[in-house]
Amino acid sequence: MTLRPIDSNRQSPQDRIDALRDLPLEPLEYCQKWVELSPEERGYRKACVEALAEATGLSPRTIENWGKRFEKRPDHITHSLRMADTLNQIRKLVLPPDLLQK
Repeated sequence: MTLRPIDSNRQSPQDRIDALRDLPLEPLEYCQKWVELSPEERGYRKACVEALAEATGLSPRTIENWGKRFEKRPDHITHSLRMADTLNQIRKLVLPPDLLQK
């Protein structure tokens, strides 16, 4: 896969969306973006595993087996996380705040 740089001056909005969609998102990056605790706080790893489980549909136990920094994660997970990230951003922009509550 060839990663294309995102140059907003030369690309249409659709091209920028397509380019972003192709960029992988690592588990730690996903957690930094969507877990409300800071990495130094107690419970961060558990919250991160839970967020990854929700985003991927996998069990927390499976995600725990990826290693301390998720270095053993399957390759396809980075693309699943990018899609989940995109959906989270759309939800945040489009849905009223009360609909985001579980």
